[in-house]
Formats: sequence, structure tokens, C-alpha cells
Amino acid sequence: MIDQILLARQPILNADCETVGYELLYRDQNGCPPGELFDPTSATCEVLLSAYTGILHKGSMRTLPAFMNINEELLFQDLPSFAAENVVLEIVEDVPINAKTAERIRHLADKGFKIALDDFFWRDEFTQIMDVVDIVKIDVLATRKNALFNTLEKLDPYNITLLAEKVENIFEFHRFRKLGFQLFQGYFFAYPEKVEGKRVSGNELTIMELLSELNNPDATPERLQQIIAKDPRLAVRLIKIVNSATFSLQREISTITEAVVLLGLQELKRWALIVSLSGTLDVPDELCRELLIRSKMCEMVAPAYGVDASLAFLLGILSGADALFSIPMHELHEHISISDEMHQALTQREGTLGKLLSDVIYFSHYEWNRLSGLIDESLLLQAQAESIRWALESQKAVS
Repeated sequence: MIDQILLARQPILNADCETVGYELLYRDQNGCPPGELFDPTSATCEVLLSAYTGILHKGSMRTLPAFMNINEELLFQDLPSFAAENVVLEIVEDVPINAKTAERIRHLADKGFKIALDDFFWRDEFTQIMDVVDIVKIDVLATRKNALFNTLEKLDPYNITLLAEKVENIFEFHRFRKLGFQLFQGYFFAYPEKVEGKRVSGNELTIMELLSELNNPDATPERLQQIIAKDPRLAVRLIKIVNSATFSLQREISTITEAVVLLGLQELKRWALIVSLSGTLDVPDELCRELLIRSKMCEMVAPAYGVDASLAFLLGILSGADALFSIPMHELHEHISISDEMHQALTQREGTLGKLLSDVIYFSHYEWNRLSGLIDESLLLQAQAESIRWALESQKAVS
């Protein structure tokens, strides 16, 4: 069943840009939400929660709550008991609130499930359940100014958490935070916040230089070592990971040159990127996770597009370089040496590289109707699941 369902996850962040949950978005082959996900006789739901909502946070593994859409049919299904601690039930907007559904929602709340109302617009019938509702999700793109203020006024008497959906840039994030929203959903964390007069830090310069060298087909171990040595933290962490159980080396190494000899240049390139993105830049953790997952997905599906896998991996990382360094994407080539083909893919989504990147992003963002059709959706799903697992294990290794 699992391989017949398309899945995507969207992060939910708090006001400190910390990830506190993921909405799991899903579609079966017929375009309908699959009730089988909540089949209490199977382990499917538990497997999905572990695979799609596990993160590494401050050195510890955590499973975050999964926000899952519940229509009227799913509302009355038997839900597995373990899910109460791990699932937030999002009651979708077309579920009628009447005596029958209100009683069922109260029953689920009594069992320990958190209740969220999705795409919320105030209706008087909501008074039947507002005392058991934990979260109200408001589509801030669809709710215009007066309607938004009227909705907030209606909700003011209740003890609920406000979640702003479809927050797509950092300016909207700051605006809705000031209005009292505590949770935020959208890709604002990946939006570059350009600070006028901001000087690029030494650490950022090192990583930019490293990215340029990783894109250089004539890169040498000596040149790579020179760059990494400019940031002692990066060098120490890289040596640490190479000496860890991840590689099971026969002897301990103490220099980058030794690491290149034992691991090979391509493997060291990959780990240099992982280490540089894991805690060395002042950006939300979710952005780093997103880029690691994206880069691995690009690498895994690259053969379907006739693209070199290592080039595709770097493409995924560079697709977030604007947010990492707070520079516009069209200025990226001024800071990082990239080919014209890579530049067009990143800025215009043109060429084969551009189609590959677009498909990976569209699939991950639940925009499956925008896929190019050059690759089977099942391959993207498989790559996504494997990439999430890989990113989690990689970040654990460097922590």
C-alpha cells in the first residue's frame, strides 16, 4: 500500500524558527486521501511517523508530531492508540460541525489527540467544539485583512494556538508573528533575508569558497585542505566524522590529506558539505535539513535525467545558497564559481538540470501537478523516503 501513496511533508515552525512538527500530505493513485494510513491492524502509520517526522535536535533523536488531514470519513475510523501522542488531527474545512461530528471530535480529544481546524473561517457552529480545539490554522493568503481581523477577534476568548499557513517569505513571518500567531507553515525559512550593509563572515566566505571548489572538476586534495583549514571548527568536525564508526577505518587519521587518501576526494567533498551545513551557519535547522534532503534526492534521481550524480547533489545544495548567505540567487555566480548551465538551472529552472531541480522541489512541496513527467512519481517517492533517512543519519554522524 505504501508504495501506491504519494507523500510530502511540510514543516511547522514556532516563532523562534524551530521545527515543532510536520504536516504529512498524501494522495493515493486515485487522488484521494488514503484511509489505509490509519488502519489500526497495520504498522503503516507508525512507520510513516518514524520515517517522516524524525529529526535530530541538539544531539538527540526526536519524533515530532505529525499533522494529518482528517475528512468526515476518516473522522469516524478507529485510530491506532499510539497515534494520540504523535498525531495532530487536522479537521478539514468541509467537515460539517453538527451534533454527530462534534461528539466524535470531543471523544478523540478525550483520548488524547490534539485537534486542529484547517483552513479556518469562523462559523457559529464552531462554538460546539472550540473548548477542545488546540490549534486553528488560517490560510493567510486566502484570508484578507478585514476577514483576518474579524476571525482573530472571534477566536480571542478561546485558549487556542494560532497557526499561519502559506507564509512564503520572512517579511510575512515577522508580520504575522506580531499579530499573535505562534506557529507558522510555509517556506519562509528558505527565503533570503538580505541585510543591507551586511558583511559576509569568515565562516560564510570559507563555505562559499568550498562550494566553488566542489564545483571544480579539477579540484585537488591539496586545494580542498587549504580551504577547510581556514575554518578550524570545520576542519576539526570533519576529522572527527572521518574517525567515527561511520567509516570504520583501520587507523585514526589526523589531517585532511590523510582523509582524502583513505576516503577518496568525492566522498570527502560530500562530508565537507554535510559538516558545513550542520550547525556552522546561523540559519534555521530546517533549512539545512531541507537542503540535505533535496541534494540527496537530486543525486538519486539524476540518472533518470542523464545528469551526473555528484553534480546533481551540488545543485541541490546550491539551490538554497541565497537563503544560506542572504544574497539574491541571480548574484550567486559573483560569489561562487558555477557554470552557465548551473546558473540557468538555479535562476530560471532552465535546461535538464533545471527540470531535475524543479521536479524534486515540486514533489517535496506537494505540487505534484507541476511535475515535468520526465520521471515516474514512484521514483521520486522512493528517493524522498531514502533521502530523509540519509539526512537524519548524516546529521547524527556529525553531531
